[in-house]
Parts: sequence; C-alpha cells; structure tokens
Amino acid sequence: MNTSDVVAILAENWDMTQAEARELLDVITQTFNENIATGNSFTIPKLGTFSTKTRKKRKSYNPHYEQYMELPPKRVVDFNPSQGLKEDFKQADISDE
Repeated sequence: MNTSDVVAILAENWDMTQAEARELLDVITQTFNENIATGNSFTIPKLGTFSTKTRKKRKSYNPHYEQYMELPPKRVVDFNPSQGLKEDFKQADISDE
C-alpha cells in the first residue's frame, strides 16, 4: 500500500475529495513528525505507541575497508504495537500472504 492508496481509502471512507484527503494525511504526518522530533511519545489507539530511544554506540564491520569501525549513539524512532494489534496479527491467516 502506498500513499495514493491511503488517500483513496480516506477519501472514500470520509466522503471527501482526494485533494482534501491528501491534505488531511499531510497534516497528520506533520503532527506525528513534530511530536517525535521533540521527543514526545504518542499513542494511536488499536495501533500502538511511537516514541524515541537512543541506540548505544556499537562496533560494525565495513567490508569495503575491511576493518571495524565504531558507530556513535543515535536517536531512533521506536514503535510498540498495542495488544489488540498483536492479537489481530497472530489470528491472521498465513495463507493471506
């Protein structure tokens, strides 16, 4: 599923034009990005919680230079799925893929 598909579904379900649906999606995405950038976490009911965490520094092998290098700490987005999403995922039929 890509952005066009999401916009089409939003437009159909909310009885709006695709331009309005795209604008709505842009506002939602911008709001999420601003919250994550400031370090705030937020929860979407029945989906999960988005937050940030700091990955520790670590060693990695660079095959081009054939040597190990140390990667610095990095702030990344973390997602914890809700219990409902976990249960829905477990109940999904494997043959759907």
